Amino acid sequence: VMNEYQEEMMINPPCGGVMELRKSISSYLKEFCAMYVRPEQIIIGAGSQVLYQLVVQLLGRQKVYAIETPGYPLLAKMYAALNAKFCLIPVDEQGVNVGALMESNADILHVMPSHQFPTGAVMSASRRRELLNWTREAPGRFIIEDDYDSEFRMHGRPVATLFGIDAAGKVLYLNSFAKSLGSAFRIAYLVLPESLAQRFNAELGFYSNTVSPLDQLALAPF
Repeated sequence: VMNEYQEEMMINPPCGGVMELRKSISSYLKEFCAMYVRPEQIIIGAGSQVLYQLVVQLLGRQKVYAIETPGYPLLAKMYAALNAKFCLIPVDEQGVNVGALMESNADILHVMPSHQFPTGAVMSASRRRELLNWTREAPGRFIIEDDYDSEFRMHGRPVATLFGIDAAGKVLYLNSFAKSLGSAFRIAYLVLPESLAQRFNAELGFYSNTVSPLDQLALAPF
């Protein structure tokens, strides 16, 4: 990579990351997850926590973020540290309890449908449709789909993502290479629906990308 991309490594990448890696992830998502996204919709960050912070800035601290309980304990601490409002929604055997979600005043749902932490449950197809319907019932509602640990399955292809079956542009998809390459390899990616991708570039495009171009260029062909 150092031999082939000498000029590229002398230039700061755009906020979203090196285009070679974004194109590679776009192709990977198409083949592996049946997700059809443009590279420009993909944002590279130094781990999921960095991307969480960008999402809160993009969607707004005045929104109410719903998180699963039991769930990933870091999320509540993160939203509290960012001065973002949040509420806890219980999880049953099919996933997030939609009744409890509808009774809450949540605007954004942060959910792990493919492999819920810590239960390991896979959200049912009917529950996924209910959640997508929930986003359409009021303006400004979105789902943050945290696809934690989705690549590792004993058999068959991965379960369809919420992003892949969403026709209304209401899902943000988040994943990382922490499980496949190791937690020390601090690279994660966020896929935004088209409308939010344009807004991200307009409002947050001034940020410097947080991942070394060398690491991004090395990961792209891998």
